[in-house]
Amino acid sequence: MERILVIQLKRIGDFVLTVPALGRLRKMRPEAELVLLVPSGLVELAEALPMVNRVIGFESGGVNWRAWASMVAGEWDVCLDFSGTDRAALLTWLSRADLRVGYQKFAGFGMRRLAYHRLCGASVRDLHTVDFHLELIGEALGSWEGTGPPAMFVVGAGIRDGVQRKLKSEGVTGKYVILHPGTARMEKFWLNERWAEVARVVHERLGLQVVLTGTGTGLEEAPLKAIKEMAGVPMVDLCGKLSLAEMTVVIEGAELMVGVDSMAMHLAALAEKPQVALFGPTNPFHWRARHARSMVLQGSSGLPVAEFAPKATPADMNQISTAAVVDAMTSLL
Repeated sequence: MERILVIQLKRIGDFVLTVPALGRLRKMRPEAELVLLVPSGLVELAEALPMVNRVIGFESGGVNWRAWASMVAGEWDVCLDFSGTDRAALLTWLSRADLRVGYQKFAGFGMRRLAYHRLCGASVRDLHTVDFHLELIGEALGSWEGTGPPAMFVVGAGIRDGVQRKLKSEGVTGKYVILHPGTARMEKFWLNERWAEVARVVHERLGLQVVLTGTGTGLEEAPLKAIKEMAGVPMVDLCGKLSLAEMTVVIEGAELMVGVDSMAMHLAALAEKPQVALFGPTNPFHWRARHARSMVLQGSSGLPVAEFAPKATPADMNQISTAAVVDAMTSLL
């Protein structure tokens, strides 16, 4: 049996946007054993990928004996490095796979180059991130003209049942809209008072429950507190109460998700959940959802973005009006 090792040690958003490539890999190699190396915090979520046979966690700063031993003793046929870091290059080299493939952009110089047999020349600037990852599969295994259902997470029944109990205990009794205001970068936050206005519209005009998601810590803590105080309507606050796998289930159950450019929106995109995504400094060309029931707002036009390009002028998040968000929401419900 062919054994394929996939290394993806980047952040959660990058990992989620690698999933379509894993789906493509499985379609092209249906009988292969597919093993995935990810950061330890992503193991539970990665284990919800039905195309993956085994998941190995890698702890940043840890000893990682299991991971290192798996690289050396794995007898790999193929190793695909989606990360391009020094650590990933070393792991790739140690795998001793018959075919080791990485990106020219990350590994085409210095000692890193020695870790690979073949380098993918795809341009991260000129491609959506999903397509950038698909190009690595193409470099390793050739082109693919087939079709099939999209790749997505399939969370187990035990976690799903636990989420339903949690939602009930937190007060979710009917249909709901997820608001996800938080992100890791301050310049991607939207105004608190506008989030509060959107929450009021969801509750009072649309008659749906408001569910807040996020970490609830760090940069998110103060804005989330302000939004809840300003809104003056009931909200179910799940911030900091969900694992990534549980978050996937909560997203699947929502009528709609509204949020800034973040990993949560990538999860919603993978599930093809209706969404309104608010972009400012980042370019939606690279990061947006691309299914039919997704809308991107950026800048002051008031209308969803219709054309996307590799080069785009960043915009201030505060240019996005509440009316634009409400109009986009109502058009998707």
